[in-house]
Amino acid sequence: MKMKIGLYSAVLGAMFMASCGSEPKAEDQKVTVPTEQTDDTEIIEVEEFVLPSTVQIGDLFRNSGLEYVGGLTLDPQKASSYNTTYDKYFAFGTYWTDMTYCVLNNQSQEARKYMKVIKDLSTDLGAGEVFDNKELLDRFDRNLENNDSILSILIEIDERTDAYVEDNGQEEFALVAFVGGWAEGMYLGVSTVSLTDHSELTGRIIEQMVILDKLIEGLAPIEGSSKRVDVVLKHMRELYDFYINIPVIAEMEGNITEVEIPSTDMKLLGDKILKLRNLIVE
Repeated sequence: MKMKIGLYSAVLGAMFMASCGSEPKAEDQKVTVPTEQTDDTEIIEVEEFVLPSTVQIGDLFRNSGLEYVGGLTLDPQKASSYNTTYDKYFAFGTYWTDMTYCVLNNQSQEARKYMKVIKDLSTDLGAGEVFDNKELLDRFDRNLENNDSILSILIEIDERTDAYVEDNGQEEFALVAFVGGWAEGMYLGVSTVSLTDHSELTGRIIEQMVILDKLIEGLAPIEGSSKRVDVVLKHMRELYDFYINIPVIAEMEGNITEVEIPSTDMKLLGDKILKLRNLIVE
């Protein structure tokens, strides 16, 4: 599988497009997924879609007004229960999103817990070099309550991770972790907003659904690699099928963020997002 993906930018993009929204800019992070593959090396066609940069996302989150809700994020102690490589990939992305959610809401102690879990998972996955920089981690710890500085540090981690993925051919790790982070961001979004009333946040959750088909395409080549991948991919397909068949989506014209999905359908969509997240982390 060939893929250009900045793991942390991608996860941040998924999380915060779901929770506060943005229109992508030309300079934002490009993500490439395969659309057809005939063997392990040949790519017939690729498509690109764009996710917000880390700085853009941080600024949007800071100004979005979305409040931190304790108890929603994944328990750090659960990390030890993930034994397979793919389980750890999913968990890595999930915990990164949770850590960022805590960082940008000034939950310093929680953020430290999640950073430790992420560092331990990266070591287990052979990616420990990303965090093998005591000075970088010390700066992370010292600047947790300094929004500008912490965003700069997250960008630096992002760049280190991009380099690791590219140098070591770890696009599969990046993709699966991205799916975990995307689902966690969507889960946080639907868990902290009323789904009975249309709002900017529900509009952005709806908007974020448009990349689901690309994620499905990205995961398809590794179907059969693990039980969790198969279960998650099956539900992603069901979620996307439900979404595109909501009448107002099927008949949509204009800006998707302005579409108002009836509350009954929005609640069902929220339930399916919650199920996806639970299938990833259970």
